[in-house]
Amino acid sequence: MKEKKIDRLLVYIRRGDWPHALSLAASFPRLGEERTAIVRAHEVLAHPGFYAQLGRDEDQILREGIAALRSRYTSRITA
Repeated sequence: MKEKKIDRLLVYIRRGDWPHALSLAASFPRLGEERTAIVRAHEVLAHPGFYAQLGRDEDQILREGIAALRSRYTSRITA
């Protein structure tokens, strides 16, 4: 049976593999309120320096994206 994307995402989250987790999650169509933070954090990793040029704190954007992932999938992470 083929592995589901959500299962792969949960493995990445449990391992703390945030670059892969953010990249995969950013491709999901339904992320709810957390969508902006997750996609923006993925963009920071995909295009380093861009948000810094805009005067944004890239470390803060990453922290917010990781927090959004944890918030969105907390119930599945602990299961």
